[in-house]
Amino acid sequence: MFDREIRLVPAVPKRDIRLDVAFCYPGPYEIGMAGLGMQLVWWLFEQHEHVFVRRCFFDVDQHSSNGQSDCYGFTLSWELDFPTVLTMLERYGIEPLSQDRGEDSPVVFGGGPVLSANPEPYAAIFDVVLLGDAEATVPAFIEAMIETAGLERSERLKWFAAVPGLYVPSCYKVDYRDSGAVVSIESIVEAAPQHVARQAFKPASDYIASTCILSPDTTWGATYLMEVVRSCPQECRFCLASYLTRPFRFASVDTIIDAALKASAHTDKIGLLGPSITEHPEFEVIADRLAKVDNLRVNIASVRADTLTESLAANIARLGQKSVTIALESGSQRLRDIMKKNLTEAQIEKAVDAIAGGGLSGIKFYGIAGLPFEEQGDLDETVALLGRLKKSHSALKFVFGLSSFVPKAQTPFQRIGRDRGCKKKMEFLRKSLAPKGIDVRTESHNWSDIQALLSRGDRRLSEILIDIGDGAQSLGSWKRAMKARPDGVPSMDYFVFESYPEEQLLPWDHLIAPDKSGYLDGHLITARALATN
Repeated sequence: MFDREIRLVPAVPKRDIRLDVAFCYPGPYEIGMAGLGMQLVWWLFEQHEHVFVRRCFFDVDQHSSNGQSDCYGFTLSWELDFPTVLTMLERYGIEPLSQDRGEDSPVVFGGGPVLSANPEPYAAIFDVVLLGDAEATVPAFIEAMIETAGLERSERLKWFAAVPGLYVPSCYKVDYRDSGAVVSIESIVEAAPQHVARQAFKPASDYIASTCILSPDTTWGATYLMEVVRSCPQECRFCLASYLTRPFRFASVDTIIDAALKASAHTDKIGLLGPSITEHPEFEVIADRLAKVDNLRVNIASVRADTLTESLAANIARLGQKSVTIALESGSQRLRDIMKKNLTEAQIEKAVDAIAGGGLSGIKFYGIAGLPFEEQGDLDETVALLGRLKKSHSALKFVFGLSSFVPKAQTPFQRIGRDRGCKKKMEFLRKSLAPKGIDVRTESHNWSDIQALLSRGDRRLSEILIDIGDGAQSLGSWKRAMKARPDGVPSMDYFVFESYPEEQLLPWDHLIAPDKSGYLDGHLITARALATN
């Protein structure tokens, strides 16, 4: 696989190597290299003249046969990828628990959206967690690693704790109330701040995060990816991307077009990434200019319905795309307002008209069952709206991708537990929509329970993560592990289904700025008021 790659970034002359890094993706090569996260972090290490970095995947790697690297890093984009981290640590001869690693052991670090939002279930495993944008935290981590070479392990970790954006879990003590809530989180090292600030990257006008290594062996084939926008200005109250990656930023039109033209020398496939691509203030211009490039196929991720026009849909069709994806969440205006979706039924109808008028052949809606404050009437409205849209646009292929609500740390709905009735609600939607000619594709309700366990969990889960080991691919293993949990560890119901009161300390409170915590709870109060009106 590595020998079929095309390197798109310049070679960096290396001298006086001071840091050997193994950067790992806890999954197969074809998925890891299909995303920007792995490639971006690799390049941030690779461009440093004193750093040698190796890429490691679950199925293939560039790991040295002559011993361990100085540090091992993992990027986590999905909670259920974590068990593979433990498997890879074992493969490389590294103790799974930070406290068991000796003076000569490598430093184990992590990053990515899962760990930036709530690293606490994994606190006993990672020596250090990078919080925030990689462009801001990776260079700081490199300098800290180089500067502390030769220090005792404990002193090195204390040094890390003083660097903005580097979170060292062992420098904090957490107390609990019996088998329940967190009651205190305290720094136990003078250098460690009481609140660890997530670091945001301020890009130059010509910056764009994009593919560094083109490979035909990824899920998307040899597709050149560009991050057109980062974060989202809409602030839907359930959405991690809106709150964790703020502020909203976008690449300039010329930077996007220049990158696409350079990439076209190596591939005819371009992918534009971002939580909502068409939030870019000049996206119509981007689509129009890309459509004028010969033999270029462009894939666009999710679009917002209120930004879609017939001319834009026509340009998307000219770029070789047959359908578009819109995150609807619910067909109920009441529920969309509670979610702060900022989307009306008229805008949705207009978007579907534009899709049909622009020459596209299909549309995929994303929906979520079990959203906070959801009632049966909201489900009925989803069925009614999609049914009307399908009836009036019978020639369009309709796909409804349906998942269930998973509360995420550092969002306004972080305190709300999952709906125990999600499974029945998903089945209701599937049975009601399928006869209308809509292809309903549902995610696993049971695995979403495990996602919620990890997204809202705390340090007491670390022991369970270690014990479950290779059984993590089995739902039964998770349930058995939680039933046989050690004394002092709350039940699965507590982490997954119970709502945390607003006065209760959250496991990740020390990773949220005090003013942001109040801001998130304010959103929840507003949503609750809307639901009761």
